[in-house]
Amino acid sequence: DNTKAAVIRLGLMEMIKFVDTFYGGSKLSTFFESCGVADLITTCYGGRNRRVCEQFVKTGKTIKELEDELLGGQKLQGPATAEEVNGMLKSKNLTDKFPLFTAVHRICSKELKGSDLIDQIRNHPEHQSVHLHFDIKIVWWFLNLPKL
Repeated sequence: DNTKAAVIRLGLMEMIKFVDTFYGGSKLSTFFESCGVADLITTCYGGRNRRVCEQFVKTGKTIKELEDELLGGQKLQGPATAEEVNGMLKSKNLTDKFPLFTAVHRICSKELKGSDLIDQIRNHPEHQSVHLHFDIKIVWWFLNLPKL
């Protein structure tokens, strides 16, 4: 559970950085709405993407096979989104600045084993600088909440 929480934290940090990089001017508070951290947690712990991708890593079956087996042919959004995000990152030569997003794409495209995810993101220097930036924004946001 600690590892999952750490990956979710890194995912949130990369989400914030991605939006800031490609769509500057966003409000940090948006990430604390149901469309942000709540959706991230729900998706990571109980969504279709998590369920199918867990089997993808465990069984080696294709995403298409698992969509047919587990979802009755419904399509996942995660792998397609990972591919689109990776294309945007590549277009600006930023894949190394988003190691979690890049690793997820590489796993979906079978360029990387799921078991290698942690090695891909462990001790990445970018996370430390984003963490400091993120912490400062969080403190500022909480200090400026309207009084109830």
